[in-house]
Amino acid sequence: MTYSIPRPGRRLLAPVLLAAAGCAWSAPVPPLPTVSAEYSISVYANVPEPMKLSFAPDGSLYVGRQGGDRIHRVGPGGSPVAEYGPPMVDPDAVLVDQNGHIGGRPRSVLVGGGGVLAAIFPNQSASVVFRGDFDVDDMKFDRHGRLIFSDDAPRVLVSSGGPPTVLFTTPSRPGSLAIDMRNRIYVALGDGTIRIYNPDGSLADSAFATGLAGLDTYLAFAPASDRSSLYVLNGTTLLRFDRNGQVRTVGTGFVPGPSSGTGFVFGPGHALYVSDYYANRILRIAPRTHP
Repeated sequence: MTYSIPRPGRRLLAPVLLAAAGCAWSAPVPPLPTVSAEYSISVYANVPEPMKLSFAPDGSLYVGRQGGDRIHRVGPGGSPVAEYGPPMVDPDAVLVDQNGHIGGRPRSVLVGGGGVLAAIFPNQSASVVFRGDFDVDDMKFDRHGRLIFSDDAPRVLVSSGGPPTVLFTTPSRPGSLAIDMRNRIYVALGDGTIRIYNPDGSLADSAFATGLAGLDTYLAFAPASDRSSLYVLNGTTLLRFDRNGQVRTVGTGFVPGPSSGTGFVFGPGHALYVSDYYANRILRIAPRTHP
């Protein structure tokens, strides 16, 4: 898609004048990012200002938002899109709690931010799980059912159902988290590094990767046969790290949303889903099938 700049002395008609003349007007649709040949990219759903993402086993997608709003639920396959649950203080971080480990009821959706972790239940009522001096950023369950989440302060916290405790501190603000098959915790930090921590919080690798985009860096492990690959959205560029730490570029042209707020998760079809905040859409990046 190309954009033209009006020549000097030439004025564009305002939308109201276009409407009066019977012309439809809408903002230009941003082009999709570019991905390498073994992947396809498409718009999965159109959602206002999407932030963090979490899929339920039935294919429903829950979408975080800015403060004071209700989160969204996207039906399996990308529609319908509807607001879900009551308005929340700061509902940018979401995580499906399918077994009710933290929320207390199966099929809860955890919503975090602004000193509160709440749970929205299947009937769309909600309850505060715990309050504290924290601001939930990204959150994941490990393979023991513990809730691990990053904070705006330089620390990562853990909860098994009760009030969270500090699992480890970090040299700068932590953002996106990913947990591997050995339960090790990968953390993207504001200083542009990815660190790896053991399940007990001890440091395993202080510089798995460096020179990245700080809090515009997002992490997700691929599912199934590609599980050893760590996908990293490094600002505008999508990278893939293999088990040996070798990296290659998968895509370019992404637009980060608010700092540390982009959704970046694997979901149905072994596809990667990325929130595109300013374009009001969620992107789907899927491996192409080969005969």
